[in-house]
Amino acid sequence: MSLETQQKPPELAGPLTGVRVLDLTHVLNGPFATMILAHMGAEVLKVEHGEGDRFRHAWMPLDADHDGYEFLAVNANKKCITLNMKSDKGRAIFLDLLRQSDVVVENFSLGVMERLGFGYDDLKAINPRIIYATSKGYGETGPYAAVRSFAPIAMATSGWTRSAWNMSGVAGTKVLGIGDEAAGVSMAVGICAALYRRSVSGVGQKLEVSMQEAQMAFLVSSFHTHFEGQEVGAPYYACKNGYIVTHLPDLSDELFARYVKAMGHPEALDDERFGSANLRRANYQALADLMGEWMREMTKEDLFAILREQGLAAGPVLSIDEVIENEHVRARGVFTDVDHPQAGKVKLLSPWIRFSDTPGRVTHAGPRVGEHNYEVYGDLLGMTAAEVDALAAEDVL
Repeated sequence: MSLETQQKPPELAGPLTGVRVLDLTHVLNGPFATMILAHMGAEVLKVEHGEGDRFRHAWMPLDADHDGYEFLAVNANKKCITLNMKSDKGRAIFLDLLRQSDVVVENFSLGVMERLGFGYDDLKAINPRIIYATSKGYGETGPYAAVRSFAPIAMATSGWTRSAWNMSGVAGTKVLGIGDEAAGVSMAVGICAALYRRSVSGVGQKLEVSMQEAQMAFLVSSFHTHFEGQEVGAPYYACKNGYIVTHLPDLSDELFARYVKAMGHPEALDDERFGSANLRRANYQALADLMGEWMREMTKEDLFAILREQGLAAGPVLSIDEVIENEHVRARGVFTDVDHPQAGKVKLLSPWIRFSDTPGRVTHAGPRVGEHNYEVYGDLLGMTAAEVDALAAEDVL
């Protein structure tokens, strides 16, 4: 492989600055977890070998000349190094990196790390302070532990997919879900908690996240519907040019009066079915049908303006294009434009966990395979460029 000397990216100032993460993850749920850590300032070393993470070119044309957007997004701020962990020299280098790291994150199939000799018990014997985070489709125990999984399976077996079909009324369709992201967020939270515990106890620990269980954690409303027999959620109302979402039956009498007047329908105040919050809830469907008639006469922009003015919770249903150009999103700097040597200018979501004293930021999109080999192996292990080149020639890197 050909390696080029790279200029060091600017240091991050996030709250996890000083934490070093060995990122052995691939595809999405693991990289999403380490992306959050990188957003918060951790030095994340993404370890690859050969052509690298297969997610680099997932959902891309066969002749694509750059890594796909998902890879560039979830590997932002990371340093990519190559290492053949199956070779003797590669194993020794990995353990040298381990001694200088705080966290190891992996989402291999059950037993892979143990067969490599890098299970948690092996690693903590070398670095007792190490925090070892792993995510499996079904966790590490139970009848399904060895079954391979991915996001749609986690959504299907958690109840997410069926709940989505129940809401849409259309079974058998592809549903939007967070099968990978839910596990990634959960693992990042767990790592932060383990880092805090280590600051108290002085020792690390292992944490495990099941994708299926993480997805179930995001189904609180669906579990409420199941156990209480009561539907949860606000309706989407059709209007002239799209949809808007709001929830009105629980409004106080004052807010309800202001709303119907602003909509140009003060006669609703004389309807005995809607004379109080309890009556509006008891006659919810009639009220929803009436409001739906009013809203179909207006645009979502005009409706949102009225609802905002009256101090009511509401929001228009936006397309991705509309979200990116939304005035509020732009004012808060929700996206960051970064330059990538192959993909060109890439628009990435800025860190959405905002810290007052140690803010994170996005400095670069997902790096190329081995882009930071010289930097990492030089700075951490004292290797010269010639030594890095020699190891690359031996397929150790």
